Amino acid sequence: MELNLSGHKAYAYTGGKPFDPALPCAVFVHGAQNDHSVWGLQTRWFANHGFSVLAVDLPGHNRSEGAPLTSVEELADWVMALVAAAGVKAPALVFGHSMGSLIALECAARHPQAVRAIGLLATA
Repeated sequence: MELNLSGHKAYAYTGGKPFDPALPCAVFVHGAQNDHSVWGLQTRWFANHGFSVLAVDLPGHNRSEGAPLTSVEELADWVMALVAAAGVKAPALVFGHSMGSLIALECAARHPQAVRAIGLLATA
């Protein structure tokens, strides 16, 4: 799924299913040297069990355009802007791996109304 954020293409893998913003949303955030593909199995499971999935490519990673952002705070705001651009209305689950776990924590801290829960893996 491609979205436009601040004039740049932002990519999110949807777990092999069409994205439906009316379903509960699970957001997956990769680590510093990765992209959305590290979440392949998890995203497909959630997509096949009643969730819409957004496994993001952070700016400057794989299919997302734009210069890499320089702080966890900026990355958290970017992730939540992508979630909003996708039309998600209900609070989302946000999962993070390594640096992505710091971004997930920051998403919850900066956007508590938009984050239902977080899941952290190999926290940096």
